[in-house]
Amino acid sequence: MIIMLKAIRHFFVYGSLRPDDDSCQSWTKSAVSGLSAQKARLLNARLYEEEYACAVLLDSSSSSSPENGSSNGGSDNNHIVGYVLSTNDEQLFKEKLQLFNEIEGYQYDGSPNNLYDRTVRDVELIPSTIDDNNNNINNNNNIQARESVKAYVYHRTNQCKREKLIPSGDWLQRER
Repeated sequence: MIIMLKAIRHFFVYGSLRPDDDSCQSWTKSAVSGLSAQKARLLNARLYEEEYACAVLLDSSSSSSPENGSSNGGSDNNHIVGYVLSTNDEQLFKEKLQLFNEIEGYQYDGSPNNLYDRTVRDVELIPSTIDDNNNNINNNNNIQARESVKAYVYHRTNQCKREKLIPSGDWLQRER
């Protein structure tokens, strides 16, 4: 029996690759061009501010420990808000993967020269609706089960200094 694995065609972005990023990086607009975007969140992760946004992935057993921000079994600070960027166009996805690797300083798994590492994680999509003024209204407080997708995530789990936590997990809510 042959099992076919579905190709990963999603990126989870949370910093300068977010379509709504406000840090004025030169690459943001061209990097996200041609990709669809859906608000999402990455669970069991924390966001820090260094020169750029710095994601740290937590293993699920450590996400409720006191040093990770929660002693009551919750995950108040243990998620990152961002977007899932996607395309069904295989060639466009390959081009974007190469571009994102360059932007994030990723060479290959385990390279000591990586600025960011890359892994695949389940990411929870945040349902949204459109109001009368054509603005997205995100239903962040909706507790029902949400759809999740597997997405590439660039992170600095083993390299982040972890000095300046962004408690909300949202890059746009960092202190300035």
